[in-house]
Amino acid sequence: MKTKMIVLTLVVAITVVFLGFAQSSYAQQTTPLIKQKIQQQASNEFRAMMKKRIENSPAAKMKELVESLNLSEEQKTEIKKIDLNFQKELLGLRNDVEINQLEIKILFLETEPNLVKIRAKLQEIADLQTELKMKGIEEYLAVKSILTSEQQEKLPEGVPFQIFTLGKLSGMARMLGNLSW
Repeated sequence: MKTKMIVLTLVVAITVVFLGFAQSSYAQQTTPLIKQKIQQQASNEFRAMMKKRIENSPAAKMKELVESLNLSEEQKTEIKKIDLNFQKELLGLRNDVEINQLEIKILFLETEPNLVKIRAKLQEIADLQTELKMKGIEEYLAVKSILTSEQQEKLPEGVPFQIFTLGKLSGMARMLGNLSW
């Protein structure tokens, strides 16, 4: 009788252990499928969000505007030349700004920083930043002068200021140069 009880207990224990392993094995197999579906859904949502952002970006709107102008090949070539010269000038001015910023950092490392020298460097940077903006306006006006009066009417009134903000001027011009002109 005692042996039957021990055998019965062993059978029950083995069954419980076996069912535990089976359940664990099943849970491990389904978990990656659930995670994969969640990741796929998140990925699709991210793609949709990024697509919406790209479609509504200033660069996309600018590209639409450029395409609506129906530029001739001659106009595109001339605009590319203007843009390349503009990028070349910007590169020099931006390098000068960075050099002046580094010189200000050097002035701060002195035991007693000279405020007059720092002010002069800050003024140089401000002058260079003004020059950068003026170059952008000059490029805009040069491009505008190439357009016909019908094409000019499609442009936003005045200078499209969003082109000249946040230091994206040359990036926008480069993108437009690569995609549109």
